[in-house]
Amino acid sequence: MIADLDRTAATLRDLLPGGKAITGIRPLTTGFSNETYLIEGADLILRLPPSAGAMLDGHGVIAQAAIYSELGSAAGAPPVPDIVLSCEDASVLGTPFFVMACVPGESIHDIDLQPWFTAGSDDFRRGICRRWVSAFAGLAKLAPLEVLGKVVSPEDDARMWQAFARAANCAQLVEQYDRLLAVPAPRSGPPAVVHGDTKLSNLMWRDGEVSAVLDWEMALNGEPLADLGYMLYGFEGSYHGSTTPQQQPGMPGRDQVIAWWEEMSGRSAEGVFWHEIAQIAKITAIIAEGTNMWVTGRSQDPKLAYFAKNLDYYLGVMRAMLDGGGF
Repeated sequence: MIADLDRTAATLRDLLPGGKAITGIRPLTTGFSNETYLIEGADLILRLPPSAGAMLDGHGVIAQAAIYSELGSAAGAPPVPDIVLSCEDASVLGTPFFVMACVPGESIHDIDLQPWFTAGSDDFRRGICRRWVSAFAGLAKLAPLEVLGKVVSPEDDARMWQAFARAANCAQLVEQYDRLLAVPAPRSGPPAVVHGDTKLSNLMWRDGEVSAVLDWEMALNGEPLADLGYMLYGFEGSYHGSTTPQQQPGMPGRDQVIAWWEEMSGRSAEGVFWHEIAQIAKITAIIAEGTNMWVTGRSQDPKLAYFAKNLDYYLGVMRAMLDGGGF
């Protein structure tokens, strides 16, 4: 976390347009992901690299600011916050950072669901899910972004995460990746923008509508079925249960989500099973690294003990899917 919030506020008062309105800095999220702070008085958001050290390599904060900026001017892109300032000079706050507009709305928590979501009607939650699918299905129509660099094939992306699993000393997952990679990944069409982390909590909502799509750290130019595969892990299937938001009344099943994605993307979802396995493997690789950090003593963050407790479950889900799919 920022060691001196008052000093940071004073620095930003002199640096930002309208900075004189700043009354303070309040932490919103900290840990192994980008640290997020509310710049009070100016209604802005400050984002910095994680002071605890990043658990995985993704786009750094300056690259993320560039992604937001390019998306903000791309026709057909989902709504994203405006970038107010991107600063590579580490001497200013001790690390590179960016400042973006504070978008009205609220994200839906992964586990502690808010009353406005749970108390709404079944039709309300069904509408939320449709708009969630639409936000990411629309990316399949978006031409690759220059800021995201060269197109990454599904196989190369899987090999990158396999190397991550190998570095985390998770031999079972490395072997499971070998089984998956023995089969070519299905393609739905030309490469497009892939978000890479399409969980419901990465959208901001206002009055039941998407006000922003956040957290593009793992975005790439690639195969859009990856985003659908990631979403499908949250819905009950033959090999795993549903995650907490998808357990609520009114939330649709997998078949409806796939049908919506096909309708909104203009692509076929045939072959998405390969990509769902790959996305579960990515999640498992991150859990494996958290487990490795915990058991080796590199971190005492208590949430990593939860990672260690659940690693075998994720490995089992992936194994069952590989077996069931004939890989």
